[in-house]
Formats: sequence, C-alpha cells, structure tokens
Amino acid sequence: MGWLNRFAGRNAANVLAEFSRLAPGDEVRAGDETWTVSAVLVYRSGEDEWPAVKLAHGATSAWAVLEGDHVARYDPVQAQVDPEGRARLDGHTYTRDEMGAAVIARAEGDVDARPGDTLGYQVLRSPDDPARWISVESWAGGFVEISAGRLWSVDAIVARGGARR
Repeated sequence: MGWLNRFAGRNAANVLAEFSRLAPGDEVRAGDETWTVSAVLVYRSGEDEWPAVKLAHGATSAWAVLEGDHVARYDPVQAQVDPEGRARLDGHTYTRDEMGAAVIARAEGDVDARPGDTLGYQVLRSPDDPARWISVESWAGGFVEISAGRLWSVDAIVARGGARR
C-alpha cells in the first residue's frame, strides 16, 4: 500500500478490486456502519466506464462511485444550480469545474435507469470546501439529481448478492 493510502478517503487495493464486482445484496462496511447494495449502475463516457452503487443503511440512502483509486460517496442535497453552473450549499459557493455526458452501460437492482439511458453531468467545486463537491446529473426526460460528493473510506466489502460476474 502506498503512502497516499494513509489519508482519509483512501481504500486498500482489495476493496477497490471488490468494488467493481458489487451486486445487489452485497454489503459495504465503512466505520461502524454496514450499507446494503440495492442497485448497480455502470456509466460510460467515451472510452471510460465506472461503477456506481446505490446503498441503503436503515432509511438513509446514498450512492458510492469508484473514481480512480478511491471510493466517493454521494449524499442527496437540496441546492439550486443556476444556468452558469453555480450553487450555494452550507455557506459555500460552488462553481462548475467540469461537465460532460454519459450513457448507462449496465443497470441492476432497484433503480429506474436502464442500459442506453443518457444524462448530462456537472461537477461543481468550491475553493473554501475542497473536501466536498456537488454533482448534478440531468437525465433525459427531465429528472435532475443533485448530491454532495466526498472521499469515503471503505473498510470491507462482503459479497452476499449471489453469483459473481
């Protein structure tokens, strides 16, 4: 494990490898919480693909995404994003840092998205809140999902969802 893995939000190589194989019913353990995977989406943009999993912990739900060599957690937030890609959240101003389009390559479990569905996305960042960012997904059909992302340390993944790909 490299020296970067000592920082919060970094994950061991085995967790990263297992994350790509998560299926509905599997568990993700982080700190003293156990989250159950209820859905899996695989996004594609150009040549890149990345998995996202919908997680449930009691009545709370969130998404976790494998982004390079770390896992990011996305919690739903209420924020207004103006046409120029600016938003305010918890006293911080976020501005558009990147944007693009993606298509769903694979979908499993409790989710409304299907393979072939398209969306536009924006990432908004704030210089005075570098540990968090805002994600805006604008789905074909008009649904917009806004969430706050942050690095998330995952301690373990437990396969419980059945057959593995």
